[in-house]
Amino acid sequence: MAATRTITADELAATWPAAVVVDVRSREEYAIAHIPGSLNIPLDDISSRLKDLPNTTLHLLCGSGKRSSQAAQILADHGYETVNVAGGITEWYRNGRPVTYAAAPADNPPPDRRRSLGSLRHRLLRRAARTS
Repeated sequence: MAATRTITADELAATWPAAVVVDVRSREEYAIAHIPGSLNIPLDDISSRLKDLPNTTLHLLCGSGKRSSQAAQILADHGYETVNVAGGITEWYRNGRPVTYAAAPADNPPPDRRRSLGSLRHRLLRRAARTS
């Protein structure tokens, strides 16, 4: 069984976008905002989706680091080299790193960026508090 390292969002940023990032939040959470280029494999689906994962170091994140830590252990038990990102996408976002937002419907103009960032921050922090 391989040991899982834990890194900060800033440490991930130093290797991103080359790093393979697996976001283990729900599909709904991922749809709100995610790291560009990340894979979404919810924690509950990890064991059944091993074939979808590349054979390389996997950087796992969620909203805060709790679910990604669980996913890292599951994957390490299957022989994957895993890295848990402490603070998850919440910390990534707080540090000003890029995120991809849910697309606005075609018939609605995109909201003011400042307003959408505040809304995203609120939703991410609320979800992180619930899952911690």
